[in-house]
Amino acid sequence: MVFARTKLTLEDNCFVEEPGAVTIRFVGPDVTKIYKKVYELMKSVFRVPDSAIQEVEYNWAKGEKGDKFKVTWWLHKDMDLFSYLYIRFRLWGEGNGTGNAKLEIRSLLRSEYPQDTVWQRSLFYEMLRTLWHRIFYHKKREEYAEECRHSVVLFMKHMRKFLQQLRGEVKADVPPAAEEEVKKTGTEDRAEAKPKGT
Repeated sequence: MVFARTKLTLEDNCFVEEPGAVTIRFVGPDVTKIYKKVYELMKSVFRVPDSAIQEVEYNWAKGEKGDKFKVTWWLHKDMDLFSYLYIRFRLWGEGNGTGNAKLEIRSLLRSEYPQDTVWQRSLFYEMLRTLWHRIFYHKKREEYAEECRHSVVLFMKHMRKFLQQLRGEVKADVPPAAEEEVKKTGTEDRAEAKPKGT
């Protein structure tokens, strides 16, 4: 992000085709667990620290059907001196046992050029900047947009897998430490592996 009082901003959706946002809807158990998982996946998939994520809206209340919540995050990731990803995550949900939730992601790629000085506002500077942008930087922005799309798709893939785990359609991943223990002993210490009473 360019730190300037006046700047020229170029903004594009990472997904050019409409609607420009991707959505997941979920009906099933433990919908309140989605809140924590969304935050964890934002950090791991987009490889950003806590300081790059801002929670701009947080509403959580008790309703007739259980907890009712609405949360909005903005994620900011610098790509280089001029460009950064600006991604909005919106989560709505209701219920404690069985409930429903909706997650919407809108991803933007922004490039900013400072225009504070007389030189930066001059016609000659603008011509040079436009030429440099079209010849050299346009391809770089396309690469950043592709990385943005890839990260959003990967996020949605991990999120779908988590929601399937909540519904019991797939088993949770075995932690790496547990896998090492299984390799050493050749057995798995799981409750379902040994029937009760034996």
